[in-house]
Amino acid sequence: MSPPMAGFMKLFLCGVFVIWLAGMAYGLYRPLPPGLAVAGPVHQVPAVEFLYDLSYLRDGTVVHEQRIFKRLLAEITAAQRFVVLDMFLFNGLQGPGISGPPLAATLAEALLKKKQQSPQVAITVITDPINTGYGSYPAVDLDRLRAGGIAVVTTDLTRLRDSNPIYSGLWRPVLQWFGTSGKGWLPNPFSATGPPMTLRSWLTLLNFKANHRKVLVTERVALVTSANPHDASGFHSNIAIVAHGPIQNDLLASEAAVAAFSGAAFAPPAVAAREETGPYTVQLLTESAIKQRVVTALRAANSGESVWLAMFYLAEPEVCAALLDAAERGVTVRLILDPNKDAFGRVKNGIPNRQVAEWLVSRSNGRISVRWYDTHGEQFHSKLFLVEGRGQGLVVAGSANLTRRNLDDYNLETSLAVSGPADSLFVTAVADYCHRLWENRGGQYTLPFAAYRETQKLKQWRVMLQEASGLGTF
Repeated sequence: MSPPMAGFMKLFLCGVFVIWLAGMAYGLYRPLPPGLAVAGPVHQVPAVEFLYDLSYLRDGTVVHEQRIFKRLLAEITAAQRFVVLDMFLFNGLQGPGISGPPLAATLAEALLKKKQQSPQVAITVITDPINTGYGSYPAVDLDRLRAGGIAVVTTDLTRLRDSNPIYSGLWRPVLQWFGTSGKGWLPNPFSATGPPMTLRSWLTLLNFKANHRKVLVTERVALVTSANPHDASGFHSNIAIVAHGPIQNDLLASEAAVAAFSGAAFAPPAVAAREETGPYTVQLLTESAIKQRVVTALRAANSGESVWLAMFYLAEPEVCAALLDAAERGVTVRLILDPNKDAFGRVKNGIPNRQVAEWLVSRSNGRISVRWYDTHGEQFHSKLFLVEGRGQGLVVAGSANLTRRNLDDYNLETSLAVSGPADSLFVTAVADYCHRLWENRGGQYTLPFAAYRETQKLKQWRVMLQEASGLGTF
């Protein structure tokens, strides 16, 4: 190469490097759109409900207990003024060996029926571009909703911060212009039997960000859950909280913020709800406010109190450190984790839960206890945190896994924090759920820590690197 050409190449590569660094900094630290990372007002309420779905073995037979989707459909049917629904996965994709119930089509039918029978009911559905493979194929059920006069808002993920800055720093200025739309030819990472994806869609996917919320609000009720109307997820184990009152307006404002930065003309309805008295408090938490509440509660827990986690993914360093500190102070810490081995017909490698669990158990000298949910093709998809003791209980539950991507203002997430007396119906129901799974009451739900223990240090370092850098998919 001639000296002038070599000099040009150095200058070019330096320019690319500067653009990449600038893109990384922009994606990591750009201002959040208004209305995100919210810790809402604390409301007193007389009642809160806890729902869950479970798949488990009883006498060698798989049993499916399903309550959440039935309640969601019932609330849509009962709505008289409006329905606002925000769901991450809303599609009928399955996977090899997976035959889940037709949740997406059933939900679409319920919404269309409501619109046809009660045209005065305003229905808005907010969702994520994952349902079109980031533009590679139509979202059949969502398109049916649009054709039926229902407003469908696809979240503009480019307005969010970049959870994978090493990649996104180059994607924003350069890679997003590569590839073409049209018919895809690359494999579908979400389903081995799903439609192929384009190169452009794959390049978008690698940003690893999402509107991961799962919320229903009507004039009657608010429902926040970890469950998706997604056929391949139909038999996952999940949780939900049902609440009433001013919290409905908090959730509506939160959803209006997403619609606004996604370019949708959405005027949030209002619920004529007044502050009430009662044994419970309920508070909306979104994005990083979820982590702040969980970490604060862990730091306040003392000897004689108990902490439970029922979680699909656990890896966030500050949360893990707070768990270790709590165990050191004599707090009883029990973790019920998904073994991270099942993913819509594909076999996963146990990352991150097995490596994080090994680290927590070892570093705590066994003071932190772990049991694995015994999955059989489905996932233990719950996202539940409970502190109980000193006559009070605190529950934080919703869409958020305890990982950097879910808790540090990259994904969109919604959870509710509910506190109340330890002997109240709600707190007792959540505690009974945890004990049922831990003690295998009436079925085989969980396995001992040794069943999926992972001691490879190399994998532990891999998880730490992926969590810190954003290169992981969890």
